[in-house]
Amino acid sequence: MGGFDFDYWKHLAEHDPAAFFQARDRALRQCIAMHPGQEGPLSALQSRIDMTRVLAGSPVQACRDILDMMEEHLILLSLRLSELQRETDSLRGLLQGGSAP
Repeated sequence: MGGFDFDYWKHLAEHDPAAFFQARDRALRQCIAMHPGQEGPLSALQSRIDMTRVLAGSPVQACRDILDMMEEHLILLSLRLSELQRETDSLRGLLQGGSAP
């Protein structure tokens, strides 16, 4: 995120929350648009994040809930990676003429 100006965003959020959320939505749409073919999943993820923030009741709880979401996804990715590694090892064994593990 080159060029991110934290102080600008902090000032905007503190002094004009409506403008902050408009600028935030615009920045998120621009970021999503930079990933053609992924707009649907990225928009759905952002909607889920926004809904989590709304339902959390506090910024601290929102952070906890979003971190829980991230942990769930990391666990799934780890499981998929392990599966892929097992399949790769099996294929490697077949290609080398040995028996698959």
